[in-house]
Amino acid sequence: MNEEILQKCIKAGKIAAQVRREGTAKLSVPGTSILEVMDYCEKRIIDLGGQIAWAQYALNEAAAHGCPLEDSTEVTKEGDLLKVDIGVHQDGWIADNAMTIEVKSNKYSNLIKASKNALKATIKLVEPGRQLWELGEAQSSEVEALGFTTIKNLSGHTLEQYKVHGGVTIPSFNNKNKTELKEGWQIAIEPFATDGDGFVKEKDPATVFMMYQQKGLRSVQARKIAEEVTPLNGMPFTTRWLTRKFGKGTTALGLRELQRVRAIESYPLLVERRGGMITQFEHSMIVGKKTLVYTRHEDDKW
Repeated sequence: MNEEILQKCIKAGKIAAQVRREGTAKLSVPGTSILEVMDYCEKRIIDLGGQIAWAQYALNEAAAHGCPLEDSTEVTKEGDLLKVDIGVHQDGWIADNAMTIEVKSNKYSNLIKASKNALKATIKLVEPGRQLWELGEAQSSEVEALGFTTIKNLSGHTLEQYKVHGGVTIPSFNNKNKTELKEGWQIAIEPFATDGDGFVKEKDPATVFMMYQQKGLRSVQARKIAEEVTPLNGMPFTTRWLTRKFGKGTTALGLRELQRVRAIESYPLLVERRGGMITQFEHSMIVGKKTLVYTRHEDDKW
């Protein structure tokens, strides 16, 4: 990784960490509009000089891919277990980070501690030559020590320019994968801990999408959306960005056609299949003899 790319990662990481911290602080107050905070996070990314990759949340039994619609009235409630996942990029070089808070409660402190400890322990192992199963073993060991389990069908991942998932997965358990970390790899490690049985399932409707290609678009509605999101270079987009510009009708018709011709991929909400509660902590890093965790905030204790 050359110096120019490294500096782009560092800048994206600093912004992502700051916005993650600000977003969770706002959402920690019961009665706070989640829509308003997600809008705030997106605007804040731009104001700080970043480019939006995503601003997402997940409540209680949900793990990922929560983006509010433009008319959402959902607010935080006392006792909510809230995950905030912020992605920022600089010319496609991505910083991906997340954390969990409990809204005015302390019921799930050990579950929060489990995913936090798992991330901390795994980061200590990140170095060239380390095998992937070792990273998975570190996560599951920490989580199981507190009586919980990791989410087996969610994982960390490599990051590449304009690619959220770069092709290599970082397991959350010992899957016996002997692939070795390489110097210069950009990776995100994100342990999910649950008091459920350790698997998530999809829950429609999706509000997060990625576009892969334009092809055979017949309707004006689909072409409008394609023109709007193509400049994102395959990065995620969410429904409310489109409804605010084109209206609900055009957006619904356009998305339907884009999905039908497989020009876009949808990413529905992911929820624990037995209704278990979920926590998550995540950092992005660059593998090296001295690994650089570039989404760390000064207030992070993990």
